[in-house]
Amino acid sequence: MILRWRGYAALASLLAGCATVPEAPPVEISLFALNDFHGYIQASRPLPARLSLPDPAQPGQTRRVDAGGAAHIASALAELGAAAPNHLLIGAGDLIGASPSQSALLRDEPAILVLNRLGMSVSSIGNHELDRGQAALLERATGQCGAQGCATQAFDGARFDYLAANVLSADTGRPWLKPYVLRELAGQRIAFVGAVTRTLPAMIPASALAGLRVEDEAIAINRVVPEIRAQGVETIIALIHEGAEYAGPLNVPDDRCEGLSGPIVDIVNRLDPAIDAVFSAHTHQGYACRINGRLVLQARNYGTAIAELRLKVSPRSHDVVASEATIHLVDQARYPANPAMAAYVTELESLTAAIRGEVLTELPQGLPRQPTDGFTDSPFGTVVADAQLAAARRLGPVDIAFTNAGGVRTDLPAQGSDTAVQITHSDAFAAQPFGNRIVVMSLRGEHLLQALQQQFRDGLAQPLFLHSASGLSYRWRASADPTQRLVDVKLAGEPIVPTRVYRVAVNNFLADGGDGYTAFTHGEARSDAGGDLEALKRYLSEQGQTLSARSSGRIRPLQD
Repeated sequence: MILRWRGYAALASLLAGCATVPEAPPVEISLFALNDFHGYIQASRPLPARLSLPDPAQPGQTRRVDAGGAAHIASALAELGAAAPNHLLIGAGDLIGASPSQSALLRDEPAILVLNRLGMSVSSIGNHELDRGQAALLERATGQCGAQGCATQAFDGARFDYLAANVLSADTGRPWLKPYVLRELAGQRIAFVGAVTRTLPAMIPASALAGLRVEDEAIAINRVVPEIRAQGVETIIALIHEGAEYAGPLNVPDDRCEGLSGPIVDIVNRLDPAIDAVFSAHTHQGYACRINGRLVLQARNYGTAIAELRLKVSPRSHDVVASEATIHLVDQARYPANPAMAAYVTELESLTAAIRGEVLTELPQGLPRQPTDGFTDSPFGTVVADAQLAAARRLGPVDIAFTNAGGVRTDLPAQGSDTAVQITHSDAFAAQPFGNRIVVMSLRGEHLLQALQQQFRDGLAQPLFLHSASGLSYRWRASADPTQRLVDVKLAGEPIVPTRVYRVAVNNFLADGGDGYTAFTHGEARSDAGGDLEALKRYLSEQGQTLSARSSGRIRPLQD
């Protein structure tokens, strides 16, 4: 009995001692993220972004901020990382694709090489990772470049994982890429789950998804959560290439973002509660917001900002016990270029310098993508469509040409100019980086009108306007029934006749029904009229001095 008592007494003493031992403090972890980098390794020409921001030194005034560039990103990450020893760099897709010529001319190998040097660990894919198809993405990921060989001697593939939980084999239903990966920081395991926008099929050539299907983002992410937790992992981060629209400042008190809207809101609201935070992308916005208590971040685009998520993780339960976020603008003046990265980018740029420096023309002033004077037609969008029409007409009669708004990536030049400016191959490439082909087709007038009506289809937050060549004019109403929004549609001054057959030029993306323009899939008697970039370069060389930076007024809204 005494022995028994002494055992209980010793146990009681031990338990009492344990009760007074405090739990170890939370482990602090920082996750830095880039999204929609699009191969913008360079610091200028094209400049990733020129922003006008409030000047804290002069209330009521603004200051110009040039942002982005791999050398400046490297400097920012070095400073931010020094204050956060336990950190990783992650991505949320579109790290490559729609890239300027410094990267794209070498099949985006320079972008991957730079991301490797920055320390990228893992990223979801975005729609632009698939611009050139599945095989091209796998080559970038693995460094196995096939019979053609790699474009750069040093290329050995991405040293980070690409994820896509919701891109599945159409035959087996299994994920095409890894759905998630685990990483360990300071003894804590973190799961990263990736997904791409479910609208992917409408955003890339149909051939790029051959044999694959795309699932709802939240459903796919939620499906792998039990498998992750079964491995004892409680910190789970979603990397989703989908986003929101937001007009507020990058950082707001309490992460309350008034007016945040878009697909990511619904996705986040349907995610498993075990998902601790979400890095988003795709809409090229900057925000750090809480949606039902869960942090959702996006870091603008082109490497002009870095999203930072700071987590406190319990060393006992491995749960996230606190989180906060900041979006850091990569101000080139605030973060001077890292010398080693600047030298590396210069080395990569030298490989294509001769091609990129070719002067095409001198414009009286830069051409903006956005409409002017309250009209709807885009000055530069019209030029791109006119260039494709001119290229198509070299092969025979063509009535009209269209290009999609997303296919015109920048102003010309990207940094804009209010005065005369030389335009180079690099400038044209930045605006037309996809390598699309011009497809000429026969299209009935009823389908031509249907394509114009699809600019206003249900489900769009705002009209998705086509850029059209100069011969087309119409007016439109914002609030009418979608089938009644077009007014006074004319081609070469005459109404479009539904039963007449027109010859129409579009890029191959639109020809396949891209961006939801399914009317173009009715086109017959198709022929190839060359590449879009070649058409633009020739048109600029021939017509550059005559081009206007103002909207023509061919397409205009009607007041209700």
